[in-house]
Amino acid sequence: MDWLQDILAPLIVLLIAAMVTAILSIVGYSIRSRKEESRVSQQKLNEERRNTYRKIISPYIGMFTGIKDKEGTAKALDKIKSPEHKEAVFDLIFFGSDNVVKAHNALFQYAYKDDAGESSELRGLMYMRLWGTLLLEIRKDVGNKDTKLDEFDMLRWLIRDIDKLEHTKDRER
Repeated sequence: MDWLQDILAPLIVLLIAAMVTAILSIVGYSIRSRKEESRVSQQKLNEERRNTYRKIISPYIGMFTGIKDKEGTAKALDKIKSPEHKEAVFDLIFFGSDNVVKAHNALFQYAYKDDAGESSELRGLMYMRLWGTLLLEIRKDVGNKDTKLDEFDMLRWLIRDIDKLEHTKDRER
């Protein structure tokens, strides 16, 4: 009987160790699987956001690159009013970050109100500031969270006399 105890005790320990290893392996696999699923889901969301952001800003790029061309501006405005652009805005509301949605809404709310009592210089400054803010929030959302840029830095490539706008910004404060 002693030989049975000598064999049985190590077999039980081995069996318990194998069961614990199997359980830990299953738990580990489950955790890795969930993390991978979450990563893939986040990756798809980020891709959807980037595509949506491109669709949202595309007509504005056309507008700003052809600012002196009335026909180009009219085409860009038509594109902004198009069903495709409105669909992109719905996508923005569902997939965009909170700050990007708020920046986009602020731009459109200003456009809806567009106070004719303001000087055209002030209106232009507000549009540029709101457009720059939208671009900045998109930049932050796609991975540059700690950016040190401001809304005017986002537009420096686009506006030749941006220093005048910044000067107007400083007078407002």
